[in-house]
Amino acid sequence: MQTLCGAFIFMADLVRSIEPVPADLDMDFLRISSYVGTQSSGDSTMAMQSRLPVKGRHVLVVEDIVDTGRTLKSLITSLQQQGVASVKIVTLLNKQARRMVDIQADYVGIQCPNEFVVGYGLDFEHKYRSLPYIGILHPKCYELS
Repeated sequence: MQTLCGAFIFMADLVRSIEPVPADLDMDFLRISSYVGTQSSGDSTMAMQSRLPVKGRHVLVVEDIVDTGRTLKSLITSLQQQGVASVKIVTLLNKQARRMVDIQADYVGIQCPNEFVVGYGLDFEHKYRSLPYIGILHPKCYELS
């Protein structure tokens, strides 16, 4: 289960690297957001619900970036209330410096500096998502937004 839209490239690469592919592997997508511009609003909005029943299943949540942790904590609480057997978190980027709640990813790709990053699926106002790399967005790109 991955959060759209930022994790879609990471999820595709991750799934292609799993060997052997589990016979019961299902993938689903959620659209959750808490960002307005470059700042987390603190409020998570879920625009898409899971289409797959998760009760009794082992769920791996694939994240693009764990920042404040509030959105992820809300998602994990929701999954636990739905009766998942277990839930693990994998994130491409971990921005520990901004963590506001007690939540940690089980698997971390890269520790991220406290900068606004774009590329490889991550965006700023729907721009830069298709960059083939992750880069720090210069403040002049968003200060006037």
